[in-house]
Amino acid sequence: MALDDLDRAYALDLLRRQDALQAEARRDVAELDLVTLLSRAGRVEQVGSSVSGLMVWRDLDFSVLCRDLTLERAFQAMRPLLTHPSVGRLDYRNETGHRAPPELRGDQRYYFVTSYETATGDDAWKIDVSFWLSDAPRDHLPYIERIREQLTAETRLAILWIKDVWRRLPTYPDQVSGFDVYEAVLRHGVRTPDQFDAYLQKRGLPGRSGGGSAAR
Repeated sequence: MALDDLDRAYALDLLRRQDALQAEARRDVAELDLVTLLSRAGRVEQVGSSVSGLMVWRDLDFSVLCRDLTLERAFQAMRPLLTHPSVGRLDYRNETGHRAPPELRGDQRYYFVTSYETATGDDAWKIDVSFWLSDAPRDHLPYIERIREQLTAETRLAILWIKDVWRRLPTYPDQVSGFDVYEAVLRHGVRTPDQFDAYLQKRGLPGRSGGGSAAR
């Protein structure tokens, strides 16, 4: 299926939804005063799709670059959010020392994922906060800027389409992430979910069927 075959009404909905989610994200970040409260621990960078303009669901990501941060100070910075009446769930991971997973490649962080319920009863916001135990510059924002510079109307729509399909799968975003979508579309010419499925399976990653390469 070519990108030209994408239903026009669905394509318009993807674009309108992205813009609506972006506006909603700005309001919620301001109302929760997230940048101010997280700044108590370090330098705050808002990253992810709320910055790149490639949103298909309610997902906010923040990196906090810290020096000499303790777990107690991380929880103190998070406390106003964790005790907010609209926060219904918390997933906390201490990914430091021997607990740091291999994919962090030597990095260490205190990682919080909260579920922030909307006033309208729509899907809750997933708010990810990574307190990195280093204040060294990171590549998150430069990478997002490189993505934005490469986007065209066609690639933007292709990314939104693929992400909208994959966000409903259990493999997203831990096994297959937005990064995989961006690389496939911007560097390898992928334009449709079917093409992305084939792209993943060639690399031993799970496609929509959940299967990957037998060699993996």
